[in-house]
Amino acid sequence: MSSWPRWLLVALIGPAGLIAVALAFYFFSEHVRHEMAVQSSQREFGASKLNLLILGYQDDEMTTDTIIFARLDVDRRTATLVSVPRDTWIAIPGHGHDKINAAYAYGGAKESARVVSALFGGVPVDAVIALQPEGAQRIVDAMGGLTVDVDETMDYDDYNGQLHIHLKKGVQFLNGTQVVGYLRFRHDASSDFGRMKRQQQVLKLMLNQLSEAQNWAKLPKILRVARKDVHSSLSDQQLLALLEAYRDVPEDNIRAFTLPAKAGWVGDASVVFVDTRWAKFIGRVLFPKTDPPQDAIVVANATGDDDFMRMLVGALRGGGWNVQSSIDQPRKAMSIVVGSSPTAQALAQDFATGIRPGTNATLLIGSDLAPKTE
Repeated sequence: MSSWPRWLLVALIGPAGLIAVALAFYFFSEHVRHEMAVQSSQREFGASKLNLLILGYQDDEMTTDTIIFARLDVDRRTATLVSVPRDTWIAIPGHGHDKINAAYAYGGAKESARVVSALFGGVPVDAVIALQPEGAQRIVDAMGGLTVDVDETMDYDDYNGQLHIHLKKGVQFLNGTQVVGYLRFRHDASSDFGRMKRQQQVLKLMLNQLSEAQNWAKLPKILRVARKDVHSSLSDQQLLALLEAYRDVPEDNIRAFTLPAKAGWVGDASVVFVDTRWAKFIGRVLFPKTDPPQDAIVVANATGDDDFMRMLVGALRGGGWNVQSSIDQPRKAMSIVVGSSPTAQALAQDFATGIRPGTNATLLIGSDLAPKTE
């Protein structure tokens, strides 16, 4: 190699070397930034895992249209959003049974948090963010608007409530007023369930847009707007720590699903009955403060419900479980965990199933634990 001219070696190796150095610096700086964000989260919250309750409420009615219980794992930079139907029929301490959206009227955000915590089996609610439609409208406008794939054509006018929704199906750029209309629309066959999907969709879009580097200059303005219209137990420093931790977060790191439930009636009132078993299962696997064992897991769906797998895998991965793969199997009557590892034992405990020895940890959910949605 000494026979090669020095200038030619520099010409050949130099660009590749520069690119390698640049890439190494980029990944190193990203690693350092992430570590600093985790440390900031630890300093602000005393932990890197946060259970955050997000409420959208109507000041004139004092009820909550939006109830999302979110699991933020700063270490893994994941966010898992669990929607609770606003018409969920539930016990409210001291007030008998009522729709869960009425808890806000009985005691504000604290009462809503207490009821949601009980629904998920007593898991702690670390922080609450509550906002009115006007708050969401101003935040979206401060962000510069939002590009949304509107799921259906919407035409609705409520002159008494001053709500006017006129949107065409398809991808389009919406201002704050239009986004709020899209979020509040429920005058179709899917009703509240469709509205919850739209709430999840818009929240994910907002998180993604806020995480983009070009929008960071807007954060001070967004925080000023938010402080006027949003009631939160989080300080500005805590909000900034979270935004820094989730800057440029991959879209796949944000998951969303709705608690399994079925529609029904209590007297003349149309209500929703949540599958309380699954609310508690999700509470155990998604919202604990410590990481689960990290042996690989195979999740097998033998319920016959294809949509169920997304919720189950989303809850497990959001809680830090190492789900290696998921498979569908023919319907089976009984659920079981296969394996001898700490992971298998923890799964059997969390899902209250039998366990039999095996090499790889496998969670098989059968018809006995299928969510009650009909």
